[in-house]
Amino acid sequence: MEHCPQCKQKIRKLNPHRMCKHKVTVLEIMAKADDWVVAQHGHGIVVNGVAVRAPYRAEAHASRLVWFGLAEHGAPRSGMYRITQEGRNFLMGTHVVPRIIWCKDGVVVEEHSQKVAIGSVKNVVLDKEYWDNYSSYQRSYANP
Repeated sequence: MEHCPQCKQKIRKLNPHRMCKHKVTVLEIMAKADDWVVAQHGHGIVVNGVAVRAPYRAEAHASRLVWFGLAEHGAPRSGMYRITQEGRNFLMGTHVVPRIIWCKDGVVVEEHSQKVAIGSVKNVVLDKEYWDNYSSYQRSYANP
């Protein structure tokens, strides 16, 4: 593993996060709830006390929606999320987000220059190009 020449800290890889159909599904559930929802680790989101089936790892998708600016997180460790106005605009097709983002400690440190709208991610079943090139999307990062 490489080390930073100045601080000698290990240089770690930042994994890419992209907007995908699963995040769109979670965002749609939030939009229908029109209030705070509780995203769970598995396949569920609790809306008004009722568990709704969601894509697997719903909580991870919800937290990434926060990084894209499409949702907001409630109190720490609450698992509560709510759609933002940008999220509503994204669902309506009037807002775009970066194709890929890279985060460190929950903060976006880099964005892909290409933007995507809901029409280019909602019904994509398999994004072969993304997964074939996944390693090239990883970024090295070290704290200076």
